Amino acid sequence: MKRLNCWEFMKCNKGPENKDKCCPVTMETAANGLNNGTNGGRLCWVIVDSLDLRNIRCSEKHDSSSCFACEFRYKVLTEEGLLNVCKATGHYLKIAKK
Repeated sequence: MKRLNCWEFMKCNKGPENKDKCCPVTMETAANGLNNGTNGGRLCWVIVDSLDLRNIRCSEKHDSSSCFACEFRYKVLTEEGLLNVCKATGHYLKIAKK
């Protein structure tokens, strides 16, 4: 089964195909492949916090202040498992700080 990236799940129209309005998360290549996603697409809540992108709005109902309680974050945790998500988070943070 194909794993959705955040921009596909949220239907925000800010994915990498929308060059004029793409979200910085979609261009975060350091997270490519983590949690089976494209770029930052399945680790968005970590990227938003680590890159200090607190002004990002994923949809009309969701802004970055509620990433921890986001339905998409829970979907990824369920699909990938807590341990795998923790490993992906650690891997990304290690790479992103370089």
